[in-house]
Amino acid sequence: MRAQNDLVDTDELRAFDAVATKRSFSIAASELGCSQSTISDRITRLEHRLQRVLVLRTTRQVKLTPDGEAALIYARGILGIAEDARARLSQSRLTGILKIGIEDQLAVTRLPPLTRMFGAQFPNFGLRFVTGRNHRLQEALRLRDVDLIITKSHAAAGAEVLWQEPLVWMARPEVAARFDGPVPVITYLGPSVLRDIVEASLVDHRRSFVNIAECSNFIGKITLAEAGLGVVAVGRSFRSQGLAEVPDEVGLPPLGSLDFVLEGVPARHNQAIDAFREVLAAFAAQVAEEGRSPNQPADGIDQPEKEQP
Repeated sequence: MRAQNDLVDTDELRAFDAVATKRSFSIAASELGCSQSTISDRITRLEHRLQRVLVLRTTRQVKLTPDGEAALIYARGILGIAEDARARLSQSRLTGILKIGIEDQLAVTRLPPLTRMFGAQFPNFGLRFVTGRNHRLQEALRLRDVDLIITKSHAAAGAEVLWQEPLVWMARPEVAARFDGPVPVITYLGPSVLRDIVEASLVDHRRSFVNIAECSNFIGKITLAEAGLGVVAVGRSFRSQGLAEVPDEVGLPPLGSLDFVLEGVPARHNQAIDAFREVLAAFAAQVAEEGRSPNQPADGIDQPEKEQP
């Protein structure tokens, strides 16, 4: 039986958002037109995938855990992207639903402007997003559960490279100031392209480190970094109010960059897939031409003020 614990479906996110907003499973079920048990099952699956307790339910109240509050921001970001696409898809002759698998870090950084571009050109079309880790998205593509996937890769072979993402170290400022011993790294569970890059860089520069925490998903890594547990390697386009880029003088080794790539089922071609590929290619060219500086935010992402040590 195939495991998909790292894939997050918008149905689960929508159920979680409804419960978080209404603070009631029954009202959320009524709002979404399904049974209360369906809502409960979807949230249970989401908690299992994220390996976090998100919702606490008693006979008197429903409330979110701290992890739930953090995950709600992520969930609403993905749902906002989907709703923005639906709102714009109202006039084109191109109709149907395109299923797209998206690496979870990319989903909260580069995706909003991309969907705005697609929606402006091809209204009246549905997009369904599935987010998760690279190896899970690869499996979903192999099983044809999605039409296309956008993932990160290092020295990708055979995939269509869209753009390169600079990798940086991020941490709470007070954590970055005390890296005088082994570097406390918050990393992905293996297999992970990013983890391999991080560990190889630290070893090559003879910098001792300890994997202080291993996470199955992006939101878990960021939550632990914001809690001050250690340092995390991410794409520079990610923005977090609680994290700052680790200064060069701290002495952490450079990480280079990752390619973001597009892959699809070779035999699967239709008007919708071809249209999305065209828009994606134009968007990738736009990103590459901008030559974005380290302090410039990605389109649609506000640059938060960095905390001072």
